Amino acid sequence: MITPISKNYKGLISITGPTRSGKSQLAEFLIKNQDAVTYIATSKSRPNDPDWQKRIELHRKRRPDNWSLIEHPKDICNVIESIRGKGSILIDSIGGLVEDHLIDNDDKWNNYQNKLLKCFTEDNLCIVVVSEEVGWGIVPSTPIGHLFRERHCNLTSLISRHSKTRWLAVNGRAIDLDKIGHFIP
Repeated sequence: MITPISKNYKGLISITGPTRSGKSQLAEFLIKNQDAVTYIATSKSRPNDPDWQKRIELHRKRRPDNWSLIEHPKDICNVIESIRGKGSILIDSIGGLVEDHLIDNDDKWNNYQNKLLKCFTEDNLCIVVVSEEVGWGIVPSTPIGHLFRERHCNLTSLISRHSKTRWLAVNGRAIDLDKIGHFIP
């Protein structure tokens, strides 16, 4: 049985899964008993995409009114630093962060990735990170699609390796990866 994390939990929790798997709902459930939660939505609004807008609205309706919301921050690490000691953070999702840095060259991307990992792994804060499993699907036919998939999969893997707790959501079911999985050497 899954229970929400304790109020004094500190550390990184990663949740991955495919589209519509329940990963955001799992993240919201795990963090729901925290005194203060800041929900960081990383994706940009897409006014010309009604399906995307419906999904955003679904997420909004599920969130408690007392949670703070930050949408598409320019510098997520500065936002995290400003929250330290004032509550817990739910980041939904890694895809929006990767999308924002697709034009970066490899060196700039690697620096950004390292900066993210450092700010995510400070042990004096509870951070729950939701990440899409993009490597299980279609192989992208465009260079930008391939770059997104490679950067996203690598970052998700690094976040998982640095997490205290790891979950996989599939078809509305939560799988505790720490109980059944092992790191690949």
